[in-house]
Amino acid sequence: MIELSFNEIYSETQKAIRSLEIDWGIAKDVAILSRWLAQHEIYFLGSLLKTTDLFSAQNISLSINNNSFEKPLSGTLMGMIMIEYVSANNIIWEGFINNPKFLIAAMSIMAHEQKINFELYNKDQKLIAITENENSYVNFEDLKLSTDYFFLNINIHNKKHELKKILLSKNTNVSKVNEKCWEKLKAMAFETYVPESKESISGAGY
Repeated sequence: MIELSFNEIYSETQKAIRSLEIDWGIAKDVAILSRWLAQHEIYFLGSLLKTTDLFSAQNISLSINNNSFEKPLSGTLMGMIMIEYVSANNIIWEGFINNPKFLIAAMSIMAHEQKINFELYNKDQKLIAITENENSYVNFEDLKLSTDYFFLNINIHNKKHELKKILLSKNTNVSKVNEKCWEKLKAMAFETYVPESKESISGAGY
Protein backbone atom coordinates (compact mmCIF):
# COMPACT_ATOMS: atom_id res chain seq x y z
CA MET A 1 0.00 0.00 0.00
CA ILE A 2 1.13 3.53 -0.73
CA GLU A 3 -0.12 6.88 0.53
CA LEU A 4 -1.45 9.43 -1.94
CA SER A 5 -2.93 12.87 -1.53
CA PHE A 6 -6.56 13.31 -2.45
CA ASN A 7 -5.52 15.87 -5.06
CA GLU A 8 -3.19 13.35 -6.69
CA ILE A 9 -5.98 10.78 -6.80
CA TYR A 10 -8.20 13.35 -8.47
CA SER A 11 -5.72 14.52 -11.10
CA GLU A 12 -4.36 11.11 -12.09
CA THR A 13 -7.82 9.54 -12.23
CA GLN A 14 -9.07 12.29 -14.53
CA LYS A 15 -6.15 11.80 -16.93
CA ALA A 16 -6.45 8.00 -16.82
CA ILE A 17 -10.15 8.08 -17.76
CA ARG A 18 -9.44 10.63 -20.47
CA SER A 19 -6.88 8.21 -21.98
CA LEU A 20 -9.85 6.00 -22.94
CA GLU A 21 -11.03 8.85 -25.21
CA ILE A 22 -13.90 9.59 -22.85
CA ASP A 23 -14.75 13.30 -22.80
CA TRP A 24 -13.33 15.60 -20.16
CA GLY A 25 -16.67 16.14 -18.45
CA ILE A 26 -17.13 12.47 -17.60
CA ALA A 27 -13.44 12.11 -16.72
CA LYS A 28 -13.80 15.02 -14.28
CA ASP A 29 -16.91 13.42 -12.73
CA VAL A 30 -15.07 10.12 -12.20
CA ALA A 31 -12.17 11.97 -10.58
CA ILE A 32 -14.55 13.77 -8.21
CA LEU A 33 -16.25 10.50 -7.24
CA SER A 34 -12.93 8.68 -6.77
CA ARG A 35 -11.64 11.43 -4.51
CA TRP A 36 -14.87 11.34 -2.47
CA LEU A 37 -14.61 7.57 -2.00
CA ALA A 38 -10.97 7.90 -0.95
CA GLN A 39 -11.88 10.65 1.52
CA HIS A 40 -14.42 8.29 3.11
CA GLU A 41 -12.09 5.27 3.18
CA ILE A 42 -14.14 3.32 0.65
CA TYR A 43 -12.00 1.16 -1.62
CA PHE A 44 -12.37 2.37 -5.19
CA LEU A 45 -9.25 1.72 -7.23
CA GLY A 46 -9.83 -1.92 -8.18
CA SER A 47 -13.40 -1.14 -9.17
CA LEU A 48 -12.21 1.83 -11.21
CA LEU A 49 -9.69 -0.27 -13.11
CA LYS A 50 -12.31 -2.95 -13.73
CA THR A 51 -14.49 -0.25 -15.28
CA THR A 52 -11.71 0.73 -17.66
CA ASP A 53 -11.37 -2.91 -18.75
CA LEU A 54 -15.14 -3.25 -19.30
CA PHE A 55 -15.25 0.00 -21.26
CA SER A 56 -12.34 -1.04 -23.48
CA ALA A 57 -14.08 -4.37 -24.17
CA GLN A 58 -17.37 -2.51 -24.87
CA ASN A 59 -19.07 -4.51 -22.12
CA ILE A 60 -20.53 -1.52 -20.30
CA SER A 61 -23.23 1.00 -21.16
CA LEU A 62 -23.13 4.78 -21.04
CA SER A 63 -26.83 5.02 -21.85
CA ILE A 64 -29.27 5.84 -19.05
CA ASN A 65 -32.10 4.25 -21.04
CA ASN A 66 -30.39 1.21 -22.56
CA ASN A 67 -28.71 -1.29 -20.25
CA SER A 68 -28.81 -4.99 -19.41
CA PHE A 69 -27.10 -7.46 -17.08
CA GLU A 70 -24.67 -8.28 -19.90
CA LYS A 71 -24.05 -4.58 -20.59
CA PRO A 72 -24.97 -2.62 -17.44
CA LEU A 73 -24.89 1.13 -16.96
CA SER A 74 -21.57 2.23 -15.52
CA GLY A 75 -22.00 3.73 -12.06
CA THR A 76 -18.36 4.80 -12.25
CA LEU A 77 -18.63 6.79 -15.47
CA MET A 78 -22.26 7.86 -15.29
CA GLY A 79 -22.88 8.28 -11.57
CA MET A 80 -23.02 12.07 -11.53
CA ILE A 81 -25.05 12.28 -14.73
CA MET A 82 -27.50 9.69 -13.36
CA ILE A 83 -28.06 11.65 -10.17
CA GLU A 84 -28.59 14.90 -12.06
CA TYR A 85 -30.99 13.16 -14.46
CA VAL A 86 -33.16 11.74 -11.65
CA SER A 87 -33.06 15.03 -9.77
CA ALA A 88 -33.95 17.19 -12.78
CA ASN A 89 -36.83 14.96 -13.86
CA ASN A 90 -37.99 13.86 -10.39
CA ILE A 91 -38.42 10.27 -11.54
CA ILE A 92 -37.83 6.75 -10.31
CA TRP A 93 -35.05 5.27 -12.43
CA GLU A 94 -34.51 1.54 -12.64
CA GLY A 95 -32.02 -0.65 -14.42
CA PHE A 96 -28.79 -2.61 -14.23
CA ILE A 97 -25.82 -0.79 -12.71
CA ASN A 98 -22.20 -1.83 -12.53
CA ASN A 99 -20.14 -0.42 -9.67
CA PRO A 100 -22.90 1.19 -7.55
CA LYS A 101 -20.35 2.52 -5.03
CA PHE A 102 -19.64 5.38 -7.40
CA LEU A 103 -23.35 6.10 -7.71
CA ILE A 104 -23.60 6.30 -3.92
CA ALA A 105 -20.75 8.78 -3.95
CA ALA A 106 -22.70 10.87 -6.48
CA MET A 107 -25.83 10.69 -4.30
CA SER A 108 -23.81 11.94 -1.35
CA ILE A 109 -22.19 14.81 -3.22
CA MET A 110 -25.53 16.02 -4.60
CA ALA A 111 -27.14 15.75 -1.15
CA HIS A 112 -24.41 17.93 0.30
CA GLU A 113 -24.18 20.50 -2.49
CA GLN A 114 -27.82 20.78 -3.60
CA LYS A 115 -29.63 19.57 -0.45
CA ILE A 116 -31.44 16.93 -2.53
CA ASN A 117 -31.69 13.48 -0.97
CA PHE A 118 -31.86 10.11 -2.69
CA GLU A 119 -32.76 6.46 -2.09
CA LEU A 120 -31.21 3.43 -3.76
CA TYR A 121 -32.99 0.04 -3.65
CA ASN A 122 -31.99 -3.33 -5.05
CA LYS A 123 -34.17 -5.64 -7.14
CA ASP A 124 -35.77 -7.03 -3.98
CA GLN A 125 -36.83 -3.50 -2.96
CA LYS A 126 -34.33 -3.57 -0.11
CA LEU A 127 -32.91 -0.18 0.83
CA ILE A 128 -29.21 -0.11 -0.06
CA ALA A 129 -28.29 3.54 0.44
CA ILE A 130 -29.99 6.74 1.47
CA THR A 131 -29.01 10.36 2.03
CA GLU A 132 -30.60 12.46 4.76
CA ASN A 133 -29.72 15.94 5.98
CA GLU A 134 -26.43 15.87 4.07
CA ASN A 135 -25.47 12.52 5.63
CA SER A 136 -25.15 9.24 3.74
CA TYR A 137 -25.99 5.73 4.90
CA VAL A 138 -25.30 2.45 3.16
CA ASN A 139 -25.47 -1.33 3.53
CA PHE A 140 -22.26 -2.52 1.90
CA GLU A 141 -23.17 -6.16 2.58
CA ASP A 142 -25.72 -5.98 -0.22
CA LEU A 143 -23.23 -4.48 -2.66
CA LYS A 144 -21.07 -7.56 -3.05
CA LEU A 145 -22.24 -8.06 -6.62
CA SER A 146 -20.45 -5.76 -9.05
CA THR A 147 -23.63 -5.64 -11.17
CA ASP A 148 -27.23 -5.71 -9.98
CA TYR A 149 -30.67 -4.27 -10.72
CA PHE A 150 -31.43 -1.06 -8.83
CA PHE A 151 -34.10 1.58 -8.29
CA LEU A 152 -33.02 5.18 -7.72
CA ASN A 153 -35.30 8.00 -6.66
CA ILE A 154 -35.47 11.20 -4.64
CA ASN A 155 -35.94 10.72 -0.90
CA ILE A 156 -38.87 12.91 0.13
CA HIS A 157 -39.68 11.43 3.52
CA ASN A 158 -37.08 10.37 6.03
CA LYS A 159 -37.36 6.61 6.47
CA LYS A 160 -36.46 4.52 9.48
CA HIS A 161 -33.48 2.36 8.64
CA GLU A 162 -30.46 0.65 10.16
CA LEU A 163 -27.92 1.47 7.48
CA LYS A 164 -24.39 2.41 8.45
CA LYS A 165 -23.42 6.08 8.26
CA ILE A 166 -20.57 6.90 5.88
CA LEU A 167 -17.89 8.84 7.74
CA LEU A 168 -15.03 11.02 6.59
CA SER A 169 -11.55 9.60 6.95
CA LYS A 170 -9.73 10.69 10.08
CA ASN A 171 -6.79 11.47 7.83
CA THR A 172 -7.70 14.65 5.97
CA ASN A 173 -4.72 14.64 3.62
CA VAL A 174 -3.92 11.21 2.22
CA SER A 175 -5.38 7.83 1.35
CA LYS A 176 -3.77 4.39 1.17
CA VAL A 177 -4.17 2.48 -2.10
CA ASN A 178 -2.76 -0.67 -3.64
CA GLU A 179 0.59 0.14 -5.24
CA LYS A 180 0.26 -2.18 -8.26
CA CYS A 181 -3.21 -0.88 -9.06
CA TRP A 182 -1.97 2.69 -8.75
CA GLU A 183 0.93 2.04 -11.11
CA LYS A 184 -1.54 0.71 -13.68
CA LEU A 185 -3.67 3.83 -13.34
CA LYS A 186 -0.58 6.05 -13.56
CA ALA A 187 0.47 4.32 -16.77
CA MET A 188 -2.92 5.13 -18.27
CA ALA A 189 -2.72 8.72 -17.05
CA PHE A 190 0.71 9.10 -18.65
CA GLU A 191 -0.88 8.52 -22.06
CA THR A 192 -2.95 11.70 -21.66
CA TYR A 193 -1.37 15.03 -22.41
CA VAL A 194 -3.24 17.85 -20.71
CA PRO A 195 -2.61 21.14 -22.56
CA GLU A 196 -2.94 24.48 -20.81
CA SER A 197 -6.23 25.33 -22.44
CA LYS A 198 -9.74 26.43 -21.65
CA GLU A 199 -10.95 22.84 -22.12
CA SER A 200 -8.45 21.30 -19.72
CA ILE A 201 -9.13 23.90 -17.04
CA SER A 202 -12.93 23.87 -17.16
CA GLY A 203 -13.53 20.22 -18.00
CA ALA A 204 -15.36 20.90 -21.24
CA GLY A 205 -17.80 18.39 -22.62
CA TYR A 206 -19.91 18.20 -19.48
